Amino acid sequence: MGMSKRNRDIRTIIDDAGGPKKIAEATEGSKRKIMAKSVYDWPRIGIPELHWSIIIRLAKATTDELHRANEVARAARPTMPKAA
Repeated sequence: MGMSKRNRDIRTIIDDAGGPKKIAEATEGSKRKIMAKSVYDWPRIGIPELHWSIIIRLAKATTDELHRANEVARAARPTMPKAA
């Protein structure tokens, strides 16, 4: 059995939405155009909240799921050392 929808990571959510190209195509003509190359950064930086509505529709995700996946992705980012 596959991963529970509520436990998907960002890469899986992107795949379930059809991939970066499909996400970009779904926003053509929109005020909130998404470039496919930007989607490749999402596993590292999180899915921008501005684009949640399209991801919810394409990947059948929930806001709770996207929030959790973003928290996981952003927690995994290396932090910059503080200046002395």
